Amino acid sequence: MALPELNTARYSIEIPSTGQTVTYRPYLVKEEKILMMAMETNDQKVIMQATIDVIKSCVDDIDDVESLAMFDIETLFLALRAKSVGEKIDLKMKCNDEKCDVRSDVQIDFEEIQKPIVDNEETKIMLTDDVGVIMKYPSVKQVNSFTEVGDEGVDSAMSMIIACIDSVFDADDVYDSSNESKKSLTNFIESLSSVQFMKLTDFFNSMPAVSCTIDYKCACGKDNTQELKGLQSFFT
Repeated sequence: MALPELNTARYSIEIPSTGQTVTYRPYLVKEEKILMMAMETNDQKVIMQATIDVIKSCVDDIDDVESLAMFDIETLFLALRAKSVGEKIDLKMKCNDEKCDVRSDVQIDFEEIQKPIVDNEETKIMLTDDVGVIMKYPSVKQVNSFTEVGDEGVDSAMSMIIACIDSVFDADDVYDSSNESKKSLTNFIESLSSVQFMKLTDFFNSMPAVSCTIDYKCACGKDNTQELKGLQSFFT
């Protein structure tokens, strides 16, 4: 006789970068095991791959999870965790006072975590009065590929920028990056001034992310205010 099957509740959530609403279920013991085994490795690549695998199993209607932006992955996983483990996250926070070694127990409610807000205007970057670029947020696949290559400094920034240029425009025309060679895009980037190049790197530094500002008092008596930003911050 077959054992009974348990019904699993389903929920909906909007993917920040696309606005698409998808449905998901809480992750089960078999998926939690994958996450726990990944966490034990302390290897960020392994942990990220496990996170992606769990999202693939639990979220419907996404054709290619790796094509999502990092903040999409953060949003989906925190939603999965909230419905699977509980609406609260327990953290141990280090005091802002460098002389204090105490780590305080802090609890965050899932509802307090701010979801990424995507403003399409922020993807438009003017380099001169007439010339600008439209950027696209890097996918998890792109981030992982650049990490594996091991580029550092300016080379890494340039490679990421080139991969994330959606189009270049001037007063007369729009030039789709898919119609341009990598060499022409590289020449374009290399022709920029340092100030113009910094505008493009700032786009990545200010990308949307899950975040939360918390206030707590340390055992040493000091009042602390800290901002948590990015998925890793919520599992320290």
